[in-house]
Amino acid sequence: MDELLAQFLIEGRELVAAANDALGLLARRADDRDAIDAAFRAVHTLKGSVAVFDMAPAGRILHEAESMLDRARKDGAAIPPDGLAALVACIDRVDAWIDAMERTGTLPADAGDVADRLLGGIADAPTPEAMSQPDWLAPLAEREADLLQAAGAALVAFRYRPDADCFFRGDDPLALCASVPDLQALQITPREPWPDPEQIEPFQCNLCIEGLSGASLDAVRAHFRLVSDQVALHLVRPQADAEAPVADAQSQTLRVDMRRIDDLADTLGELIVAANALEPLVAEVSRLDASLGARLRVAHGNVEREVSVLQRGVLAVRLVPIAPMLRRLPRIVRELAAELGKTIDFAIDGDSLEVDKAIADALFEPLLHLVRNAVDHGIEPADARVAAGKSPSGRLRLSFARNGERLDVALADDGRGIAPAQMRGIAVARGIVSDAQAAGLDDRAAIELIFAPGFSSADAVTSVSGRGVGMDAVRSALDRIDARIAIDSEVGRGTMMRLSFPLRAITTRMLVIRSGPDRYAVPFDKVTETVIVPAAAVAPLGSGEALVLRDRSVPLLHMAELLGGRRRASGDLRLMVADHGSERVAFVVDGFDQQINATVRQATGLLGTIPGVAGTAVLGDGEVLIVLDPERLIA
Repeated sequence: MDELLAQFLIEGRELVAAANDALGLLARRADDRDAIDAAFRAVHTLKGSVAVFDMAPAGRILHEAESMLDRARKDGAAIPPDGLAALVACIDRVDAWIDAMERTGTLPADAGDVADRLLGGIADAPTPEAMSQPDWLAPLAEREADLLQAAGAALVAFRYRPDADCFFRGDDPLALCASVPDLQALQITPREPWPDPEQIEPFQCNLCIEGLSGASLDAVRAHFRLVSDQVALHLVRPQADAEAPVADAQSQTLRVDMRRIDDLADTLGELIVAANALEPLVAEVSRLDASLGARLRVAHGNVEREVSVLQRGVLAVRLVPIAPMLRRLPRIVRELAAELGKTIDFAIDGDSLEVDKAIADALFEPLLHLVRNAVDHGIEPADARVAAGKSPSGRLRLSFARNGERLDVALADDGRGIAPAQMRGIAVARGIVSDAQAAGLDDRAAIELIFAPGFSSADAVTSVSGRGVGMDAVRSALDRIDARIAIDSEVGRGTMMRLSFPLRAITTRMLVIRSGPDRYAVPFDKVTETVIVPAAAVAPLGSGEALVLRDRSVPLLHMAELLGGRRRASGDLRLMVADHGSERVAFVVDGFDQQINATVRQATGLLGTIPGVAGTAVLGDGEVLIVLDPERLIA
């Protein structure tokens, strides 16, 4: 790919994300000046970026979007709803065209026609009265130019023209204006030229009062709320602010090819393995020469400390915000909802969190399938929602939260929910399970049939669904990065998909366990606790065994049997306790060894087909450990 185009794809998508963020704020508060400024800067810079390439249709619509935002900036106007919708459509289309440039290096053949339609939408967007600057505002701004320049920010200009009979209602225009919050300037002029003194009517008001306030627009509007029909309000800015050039906010960013960071991470992984190899050598030397061993131990501690510093630095470099990886989801929801004739309120929370670049890249594919599934299958059409007593518009929420060394993700909709009986019937009809197998599934297991290859609840294949690959692809994508998913659903109320991702991808902290003559590694975030209990604490339960741990009944499994060996008799049992969905399971192991930091390499070939094997890790002495996933050992 051309280097200039590669740079544009990165910057263009960042600018699209910035514009969408600003427009999202304007959707909640149409007169948010900071959001209007941010949207203008992003659109202005994006227009300059697309001009470098053969993207004239994109340049045309961005120019009109920039003009609308510029009018709002200079005149203190709120963006009307139709205008905001036109701006969102414009940014969505440019976003799609950036994707097209990445795939083919050119815009689609219909780009010109699409641009014409979008330009019509921008031109047709109604402009409120506030969009045109009133004739009194410029003289006021010129008269108070020094004050505006000293303020360095927008002030609220007001013009109060009391009606002639205001005194008879008990109004006091002068007192009202004198008490304007944060009053900066005030001028009183006659509304009509003063007549001769003997012809003045003292009980009629002939005033026009203009001024500036440093308070917010809402605060000034609230102050004049009892005479709102007689007051005009506008934001006015110093001239230098209105004409200030748009700064390139990204000039301080150093862009590095991600492959170089990956190479650095790989080298760091090998360095950690090499540092780990020193520990047994230090112990061996200490047995032969205590003095030399002590000095070597100090040197080893220094190496480990500096490796830890380097590790934190590389991890920090690889951390990226989640938001850019999700930038296409709102557009996809809007387009898919329009195709299906649905109205959906989609929101994302917590996307400012940072994760390892490899994890961030892997987030999009499973979330895309889950979001499409929620829009297509989860949220009902408007008429069905109304018949069920719901709002015609569906709600879809995607949220992110950090939980220790993992990232928790929740996707919740208020749709029809998942009916376990229906899932069993579909799975049987499609030959995924037999009647007997379906009957033996509890409701949670029946719901999780949606992840089976070939499963689909769609009646026909469409451009959206029906091929039975979406949710299966979710599970496969999650397996590749050691992520998990669980489903909570209530028929008629909605569904929540809960996902858990690792935060980092370079090294993993692991506990080394022994089972028989072999050693294995288990990621630390999969281990709830380790305990030693007497064998007498175990009791038979059905065809298995269990014990009471922390006032909870916990099933007991023997790691040796799960790995194809035989259990060993012992007076005391060493237990590794792990979560399995919402429950806990205790695994009997033969012993615990050290804790290690190592790179987990994905299991491939024959090893990749063994249930419960997450990958392999290399120790400093060259020993290769199989990394186990306790949850999938018993899946």
